Amino acid sequence: MKALVVRNLMYSYPDGRKALDGVNLELDEGMRVCLAGKNGSGKTTLFLNIDGLLDGDGFIAVGGIERSARTMTRIRRYVGFLFSEVEHQFIMTDLLNDVILSVGDEAPGVEAKKECAMEWLERFDLERHADRNPLDLSTGEMKRAALAGVLARRPGLLLLDEPLGGLDRENGEKLAAMLCTLPTTMLIATHRRFMVDEVATHVAVMEEGRINGFYEKKKALRRKDVVDLLF
Repeated sequence: MKALVVRNLMYSYPDGRKALDGVNLELDEGMRVCLAGKNGSGKTTLFLNIDGLLDGDGFIAVGGIERSARTMTRIRRYVGFLFSEVEHQFIMTDLLNDVILSVGDEAPGVEAKKECAMEWLERFDLERHADRNPLDLSTGEMKRAALAGVLARRPGLLLLDEPLGGLDRENGEKLAAMLCTLPTTMLIATHRRFMVDEVATHVAVMEEGRINGFYEKKKALRRKDVVDLLF
């Protein structure tokens, strides 16, 4: 089963600007695909369509579930989306309860959900911040906290929009190391060579609303057109 299938996806914004112009993309389970492209090439718009926050024309299937009005709730449960501006992901005023909101029904009851949430915070070295407002954390801690909340849902597909944005090298290395421990299929919008080197199994190239190339990592890093998109 494919973790993600996108075929001929089109999307234009209300002002008429075409953001996606026939996107075709397939991800096998377990792939970690870095999506490289210039600003404005359509990466975030693609993510918003996959997660159902936008509704372009075309075919999308996530985890074998074909997108429709009837299936969007199931698709959103399958997809975990880490926004580039992670402060927008927090709902509760303390970190523990924010992660508890994401814990699924496999942890029945309040205490079981609390225990599960604490396990995720411990995994991300955040348990000492359980009672703090997530917005009071450092940028690196906020990224890890948002990712803990996303992963507590146990998504089958993880969308990461510029996950290294705002992080120093140490925190970037910690985040990359964490991602490599996960079996989850990932699509990662990034300009950073570091993410390709350390996390990716494959690289997709996006240009003017289309996927113009899809390569295994080693082959991608031998291509000047790919390397020129990274820093």
